[in-house]
Amino acid sequence: MDVKDVPSIRAAGIIIYNIDPSSNVVKYLLLKSSSKPFHWTPPKGRLDPGEESIDAAQRETLEEAGLSKDSYVLDNDFKDVLKYEAHGANKECVYYLAKIADISKCQVTLSDEHTDYAWVGIEDIPRYCDKESLRTMFVKAHDYLSKLLNN
Repeated sequence: MDVKDVPSIRAAGIIIYNIDPSSNVVKYLLLKSSSKPFHWTPPKGRLDPGEESIDAAQRETLEEAGLSKDSYVLDNDFKDVLKYEAHGANKECVYYLAKIADISKCQVTLSDEHTDYAWVGIEDIPRYCDKESLRTMFVKAHDYLSKLLNN
């Protein structure tokens, strides 16, 4: 493995979704960054030293969106890894998938790192996410959920 392929920054997040009760449409939680270039992403962040990616993903989801582990159900069969360069460093971000346990009790509470949030259907993801790798990840998650929900 080449040194340039080794991530110098490791991060993790959770693709949080719910199924809109009125339309039966899957919607994904996106958070708008409070710093330029104001990207929209799922809750995510860097791993602390010695921390496992799933623990970091859950910690970041709580810190950034106010959603505790009790408010969603993790899917143990879906995981996607994005590798990219950010701020001159190689970054690797592991994303997990989770469904909101009860959308009627779901209360998103933003941290200072974000200014807004939205529940977005798959057809609107390109309007929010400017990174191709992120859009591709959402398509993978949506395809996975479509198969799961239609069985």
